[in-house]
Amino acid sequence: MNFAWRMYRWLARAFPHEFKVAYGAEVMQLGEDVVDDIARRHGTAGLIRLIGDIAIRVVVEYLSEMRSDMRYAWRALIKSPSFAMVGILSMGLGIGLTTNVYSSKWAMLFRDLPGAANAKELVMPEKPVSYYYIEQFREEKSLFAGVAALRTGVPFNVVLPGERSAKAERVFGQLVSADYFSVMGVQSQQGRVLSAPVDKAGDTPVVVITDRFWRNRLNSSPDAVGQMLRLNGQIATIVGITPKNFNGALAENPSELFVPNTVSAALAPELANDVLHQRNAREFMAMVRLAPGVTIESAEAGLDAITRRLDEQDASLPVRTDKGRRVTLLPAGTRVLIPRELKPVIAGFLGALMGLITVLACTNLANMLIARGANRRKELAIRLAVGASRFRIVRQMVSEGVLLSLLGGAAGFVLAYGLSVLNSRFATPMGIPVESDFSLDWQAGVFAFGLAVVCGVGFSLAPALQATRADLTPALKEGSALQLPGYRRFGLRNLLMVAQVAGSLMLLLITGFLVLGISKQSDIQTKFDANTMVLLSIDPVRDGYTAEKAQAFFEKLPERLAAADPKLRMALAAQEPFAVEDDDATHQLTVEDAGKSSRLQQAVIEETVGAGYFATLGETMLAGREFEERDQRSAVEGPQSASSQMALPLVLNESAEHRLFGNENAVGKRLQDDKRSYEVVGVVRDLKNGIGISQSVVYLPLTRREFARPGAGGITLLARSDAGPNGGVDALSGIRNEIASIDPNLNLFHVETLSNYLERSRASTRFAVRTYGGIGVFGLVLAAIGLAGVTAYSVAQRRKEIAIRTAIGASRAQVLRLVLREGTALVSAGTVLGFLGAMGLAKVLSALTSIFVEALRVGTGDLRLLVGAPVLLAAVTMLACYVPARRSARIDPLKALREE
Repeated sequence: MNFAWRMYRWLARAFPHEFKVAYGAEVMQLGEDVVDDIARRHGTAGLIRLIGDIAIRVVVEYLSEMRSDMRYAWRALIKSPSFAMVGILSMGLGIGLTTNVYSSKWAMLFRDLPGAANAKELVMPEKPVSYYYIEQFREEKSLFAGVAALRTGVPFNVVLPGERSAKAERVFGQLVSADYFSVMGVQSQQGRVLSAPVDKAGDTPVVVITDRFWRNRLNSSPDAVGQMLRLNGQIATIVGITPKNFNGALAENPSELFVPNTVSAALAPELANDVLHQRNAREFMAMVRLAPGVTIESAEAGLDAITRRLDEQDASLPVRTDKGRRVTLLPAGTRVLIPRELKPVIAGFLGALMGLITVLACTNLANMLIARGANRRKELAIRLAVGASRFRIVRQMVSEGVLLSLLGGAAGFVLAYGLSVLNSRFATPMGIPVESDFSLDWQAGVFAFGLAVVCGVGFSLAPALQATRADLTPALKEGSALQLPGYRRFGLRNLLMVAQVAGSLMLLLITGFLVLGISKQSDIQTKFDANTMVLLSIDPVRDGYTAEKAQAFFEKLPERLAAADPKLRMALAAQEPFAVEDDDATHQLTVEDAGKSSRLQQAVIEETVGAGYFATLGETMLAGREFEERDQRSAVEGPQSASSQMALPLVLNESAEHRLFGNENAVGKRLQDDKRSYEVVGVVRDLKNGIGISQSVVYLPLTRREFARPGAGGITLLARSDAGPNGGVDALSGIRNEIASIDPNLNLFHVETLSNYLERSRASTRFAVRTYGGIGVFGLVLAAIGLAGVTAYSVAQRRKEIAIRTAIGASRAQVLRLVLREGTALVSAGTVLGFLGAMGLAKVLSALTSIFVEALRVGTGDLRLLVGAPVLLAAVTMLACYVPARRSARIDPLKALREE
């Protein structure tokens, strides 16, 4: 009972101050009378109910007080509309930008795949392997609870049910093993998913569709399961629909169809040539579910040992003596595969960016509240004098800050939504569709709300404590003018202001480095008018052609088009020009040099192009020649030994030549991989990809193999006409007519001019530039607002001093210099610290990851930014400081002294 009485007294003292003033004595007296009686009549259960009731009452009273505080805060903000508008705008920008970064980037790193129950246990080797290797991985039951095979970005020409005469739509999906869904832990919302015991080779083809395919293409038909789709000319039955928002593993490349790898090659050309039984056909990604208790590090070590053993058993592979790890596992339960060592770096950068934006917004509001406290000195003194506790007033001022921040959070959420809509409209030009999830969900809303509350408490607590610390008598005598004991050069407001100027300059410089670097990188200059070239893609195999018929079609197509328009320059390629290639999809090449005992493999990007490709793009060869028709026809199919004299011709760009051969001339030299040998026949300058990055690229000639099995983007035709500025568009109708005369049922897709293609490719880059630029301007505006508030605060604090100086003969210019001197000192100190911090942060980012290296290298070397950003910040902040300083010079000394 003694414990119950102590708990009762502790809770009674926890009631709000106003409640204790009115009812505190009665509550304590009642407790003395009631506790003993309840203990005798109801025992321990009664005491527990009593303590619970009073605990709930404490919470209710505080909520009631908070409601009253919020009503008062609302009235206070209405009385100061300018302050409220600036505060809401500042917090709205800060919370909006931070929420946008969180929803689009942070969630991409850490949010689990929707619908995947086993997301935390999923890992994936960084590089594709053969299906034979995956079958061997499945035998390691001690390491893996399951191993599924998948191939993503697989195109299907789809004819919907009841539309036999309609033209096929090109839809992307995945080829998966039957255990794919069980490994990931995905259940169907209708029908069933693929299952190893049910779906076997030789069965009638089936397909699982996504919720998005069902809603957008089948209009959410309740009878969708059981209907027939025509995929690449073959019939497949819909057996199930996946959960909402599930777009497959590697969801950055969204899939709408899931086809088992047990179907025939006629339905999925990727399965041709018995690819499932070729142990060196590295065509599949392995989705691995870890066994209980197995860490990703131990699984990686075990998988590396298995891979080494399988490599040694493969006689077709060259002998490797390297000791380095051959397998790297990546967490596969999120939308994007990110190396484990890189994830903390990206998370740290995003965290620092969000933190810097939030701190700047909070610092700015704290400075404004400090300045506003100068005009509320008398109000606060009166409230303290009539009996209000300091805690009560601090709580009221914090409530005002929280309300202001919540309103800013609502505005910020609207801003984040607008940014997400804009983000979703930009698409990177790739053969496989790429989707970034910029949508805002309830988690983003909770994040914005939580951030608003934390910021509201954070930026208002220190000003509230400072405003309620002064003596009452001087405050009541002095009116509204705030006079602290002495002038403190290093007070809280000055330190906050220096920190804000430094942070703003850091933000301005870092974003400026990225803006300049990205802008210069993304500038792609062609040697001809891009409107004169048209691009289109064709994939006859998925329109029902056999491999032989597709080969014959592509071999005759250039001749037919040249005969129809002799002035037309054209070439074929396995991908669009300036395509964005994934750095992970590299090709390992080794220089053939009998004089060296050890040969180092180099990773390069591989592109496949046809005869006359570089001439069509207006590029001259730096050395050697480009591909000719004979290169395409003489290419030998199948793997070759290193000793074979028949080498496939190959063209290097400058970066690849330097990486492989240093400063030597590469023409005539030979390279090899684990399948064949290559001979360098030419060197061309570096061509930037669609987002402005130069990579080490090797160009291989188009062969009958590519014609028989086009990739996900089909075979791209480049056609350039010099007949006027819109020659490409004019030539397009002739190309369409000629192809239609060959086969009117062929689908043409990705049809556009090179100008439109490049414009689309730069859209995401331009948006990134505008976003980073907007963040930099945000910091600049906040610094200006903050310094203006601090200067106004300083003028209010030194009003009497300024009046005395004016009364004894000080001129307006002298008063102006007096006030501006403090602002100049703050800006100078913040500028120096911000400049040093920005340069240091740029070096840290460059050292930690290669993502920003090139952009930061270009940006940090631009004197316009290094000099212009500090000067711009200083000019804007000093202008903001000048406005209240000029008002100080107009203070009437008689009026000011009479107020004292």
